Amino acid sequence: MLLLVTGASAAGKSTTLAALTDAAWGLPLECADFDSVGVPPDADTAWRHAAVEQWVQRAVSLQTSGVHLVLFGQAAMGELFAAPSADRLDGVEVCLLHCSAAVRAERLRRRGYAEADIVHHMRFGEWFLRHTLDPADGAEVIRLDSAAGMRWGRWADWSKGDPRWAAEVIGTDALQPREVAARVEAWVRDAVTRARPSPLR
Repeated sequence: MLLLVTGASAAGKSTTLAALTDAAWGLPLECADFDSVGVPPDADTAWRHAAVEQWVQRAVSLQTSGVHLVLFGQAAMGELFAAPSADRLDGVEVCLLHCSAAVRAERLRRRGYAEADIVHHMRFGEWFLRHTLDPADGAEVIRLDSAAGMRWGRWADWSKGDPRWAAEVIGTDALQPREVAARVEAWVRDAVTRARPSPLR
């Protein structure tokens, strides 16, 4: 199974990964940072598509040994579902960490981001939430031609409310990092125990 913990910049992904990497899971799983494959200076949407497929292949390899992959990174749900090898996964689950535009802006200012970049991240964060709730909302943002050979047709006719398009959404505005980590840990444990069949099969 591949469990994706995603979200736009400043939502809390990296902090949560750091908290959960060494957790006493008692479960056969591996936590990984999406960007650990190496992000080139000119990384774009096409690069991200290829990286998503690379991670899906890693998850497929792990599942042959009964190990689940918990992947933390900024990949959209539609990209994961369209990855060429995604239909080989026994299960796929998505958790979105989301913060409001105001909170995102403040967090990015503390990191030293330029105001123009902050505006971009704020807009992208709001799109990220809408896309996670509705596959038809702004799909053109990610549905681009790339060498990865993404299978957009898998979910092209899905709409909001389709049970196959389901994700956990955790708002991080009012939560301490340890609280976010605890909620993500609970989500992972529940998803692994529930073992919902992949919506792509």
